Amino acid sequence: MTTAHLDAGKRPPARIVTARLTLRAWQPGDAPLIREAIDSSLAHLRPWMPWAVREPLPLEATVSLLERFRDDFAAGLDFHYGIFTRDEREVLGGTGLHPRIGPDAIEIGYWLREAATRRGYATEAVSSLTRVALEELGLSRVEIRCDPRNSASAAVPRRLGYRHVTTLEANALTPAGEPRDTMVWAQTAGRAGEGRPRP
Repeated sequence: MTTAHLDAGKRPPARIVTARLTLRAWQPGDAPLIREAIDSSLAHLRPWMPWAVREPLPLEATVSLLERFRDDFAAGLDFHYGIFTRDEREVLGGTGLHPRIGPDAIEIGYWLREAATRRGYATEAVSSLTRVALEELGLSRVEIRCDPRNSASAAVPRRLGYRHVTTLEANALTPAGEPRDTMVWAQTAGRAGEGRPRP
């Protein structure tokens, strides 16, 4: 995958507050909170998230991972966010703006702990990041990619008015190593209601 570097003038904010959530750049001190979120949701995450196959990681390894996320964010290489409750006492999941799909475009990824699903949290987080990408960063295109079988994940871009532009056949592997298709959803600058939930 291509990794692009965002210009210094095109850096997303390290902290975003929505109606119910705080999205902020991970810090090493968040390791116990993210460990609890992942460890309580492994059966939920493993079918869809390749990184979850390597879990559970020791706390020290999680600290090192969050240090890398912090450093990548500061360097403008990649932008991983924790999805926290508004008071930041609990990690509900993770999301990010990932500059890996070419110039003037960015990909949004996301996951939720099992207990936080079906409450609209992913939609709320992705709506906010879509707005940041298109309005604040001035990018022309945002993509979301997911396994077609992951109906909950695919419902997020659909709800936010993204267009299903293609399904790539057998272009990736499941966490178990089996070939899988990838749905590609896109939102572009200038479209009315970009990134906002449909009524």
